[in-house]
Amino acid sequence: MNTDNYDVVVVGATPGGIAAAVRTARENLETLLVAYNQHLGGMMTGGLSYTDTLTTKARAPLLKEFFSSVREHYLETYGKDSQQFEYCENGYIFEPHVAEQTFEELVDEPSLTIVRGYHPSTVERDGKEVTSAEFEPFDGEDDPYRVTGDVFIEGTYEGDLMATAGAEYRIGRESRSEYDEQFAGRIFTQMRGDRYYPIAAVGDGDDSASEERRGPLDVPPEKCQGELDLIPHPAGLTEIYPETTGVGDDAIQAYNYRLCLSNDPENRRLPDKPEGYDRIEYLSELEDIEESGLGAHIRLRKLPNDKADLNTADLPGENHDYPEADWEKRSEIEQEHRKHVLGLLYFLQNDDEVPDDIQADAREWGLAADEFTDNDNFPWQLYVREARRLEGRETFTENDARHAPDLDRAPIYEHSVAIAEYPLDSHACNDETQAGSRPEGFFFASQVTRPAQLPYETLLPKGIDNLLVPVPLSATHVAYGTVRLEPTWMHIGESAGVAATIALQSDEAPASIDRDHLRRRLVDSDVMISFFNECDMATEADWLPAVQYLGTEGYFTSYDARPDDALDHSTAKMWAERTANLAADEACPATAFARELENTDEANDSVTETEFLTLLKRAFDRQEREDTGQFPTTSHSDGFSRGDACELIVEVLESTTESPEAQTLLVSPSESR
Repeated sequence: MNTDNYDVVVVGATPGGIAAAVRTARENLETLLVAYNQHLGGMMTGGLSYTDTLTTKARAPLLKEFFSSVREHYLETYGKDSQQFEYCENGYIFEPHVAEQTFEELVDEPSLTIVRGYHPSTVERDGKEVTSAEFEPFDGEDDPYRVTGDVFIEGTYEGDLMATAGAEYRIGRESRSEYDEQFAGRIFTQMRGDRYYPIAAVGDGDDSASEERRGPLDVPPEKCQGELDLIPHPAGLTEIYPETTGVGDDAIQAYNYRLCLSNDPENRRLPDKPEGYDRIEYLSELEDIEESGLGAHIRLRKLPNDKADLNTADLPGENHDYPEADWEKRSEIEQEHRKHVLGLLYFLQNDDEVPDDIQADAREWGLAADEFTDNDNFPWQLYVREARRLEGRETFTENDARHAPDLDRAPIYEHSVAIAEYPLDSHACNDETQAGSRPEGFFFASQVTRPAQLPYETLLPKGIDNLLVPVPLSATHVAYGTVRLEPTWMHIGESAGVAATIALQSDEAPASIDRDHLRRRLVDSDVMISFFNECDMATEADWLPAVQYLGTEGYFTSYDARPDDALDHSTAKMWAERTANLAADEACPATAFARELENTDEANDSVTETEFLTLLKRAFDRQEREDTGQFPTTSHSDGFSRGDACELIVEVLESTTESPEAQTLLVSPSESR
């Protein structure tokens, strides 16, 4: 058996895995990306064509590059006045084949090798380090493939690499008491103000029918979310039923296939009756369909070129064996999900008991004949929403994506490497219901979710130092709901690639790299590690890198950085003390400091740059350090803002940092970006 050696080995050609691999390859590291099949992109090319995100802010370079490339495709191919360009929504909505073409262009890097159609079979370790991995071909015809590497990255939805390497992981749901999570364990819910797109109204540019089904939310977004620069989600508010117990178990949320359908007669292929079809499976849904309309059950979201993304036909409970199953059993589960969704379409389009008007509406849609052309127009990727989850050195929980007590924001993490903003949610875990509830396990907690910071330690397995896990990272079942979105995974994946680069450049394992260096490198690379309303990573302002960095140190009590506001005296004094404590490595945790800052009344008087520098010098003098830092001369004669103060703070902190490699934030935005 041949053995190849790489600097970085990434397993799983999901968007998160691709982002990690492309980032390390662009850093001139010899990188291997192992794909499970012949296609790249996971769910973003496998039918999930309607991007799940509440922000279009620039948050990570490769994510921005992907959406920009999709946008350019529709602009150049169809023109700015075309329906196709309108429906692509600046690249965030796309046809599967366009997404796949975009990923193929993204991975075209000289230092990146891609091996397709393999899965990990064995992993060798030397103590706390993975040394090699062997891969088996899915088709059984090719030879096994063995590689050695310095850094390994887990990019699969299933967590196969980390499990094979012997990392600790979880499957299922924590109890409510384990992490004090409101939505944990067995839960029954219903939604108020829920909104759906009726099937007949999608794809023709007419949203009038869907508007009729959109009920007003009982709680205004300003009250339930606060003032956030996010796109409001159309879903309603979750009500928890009294029958909820919060007991933990081994259940995971349901899977399905996201079909790409077309209502173009020239490109529409109505599905045949699937093998093993049983109409009895679908009769129980008929009464609800007749009462509430087809749109409440067949959820379609429009795509360019008269297509739609179908999100229905979950099979709660039928996937519980999938995470630990061998590939033969996984294939059986996949086939059951395939049969179920095709059977549902066939039933609605052909069964005699389906009313004529509903049947006619359903027959408007068929499989898009120009998608998935090598797989009978059916997606090759099952939507594995949740499988194994790493049990890492830190665990991201529901409370990390909610308001911290006495703060107008979520908890703050000094070692943040990315942000998550999508509502905490889970599809059903079992098909059991209570009177009026959704199937057990379903929730959509849009009313409590806040933009969160993801700490680096959630990517690190216990006891393995050179393995990074950006996709099935360490999170509870509830918290995984705000992480398991493809844009977030691409964001985290790129951060993992930066961490791997630092590790190899410093001849250290990823678990041992300097966290401060990592934060500075991420910010300097235009990777967002703190969410603020006023800015994204494309903001051209000198204060941006400093505000991003200090956003992980508790200098801001909310999602409003207010960089252009004057700095009041009370805040200036607190910031100066914090800076001196950080330089002396004696600072309290970031969330605790933010809470102290929140409880300090802002004085009406503002400080000048000279006055702030005086406060800084006094704070450093109280530390009685030999090295008191280098304090710059004044340069803001026309006013002094909070953003200016942040720049000064970072400059002073960098002057006390022994490692020159960590001093990156003094580069101006025009030079670094």
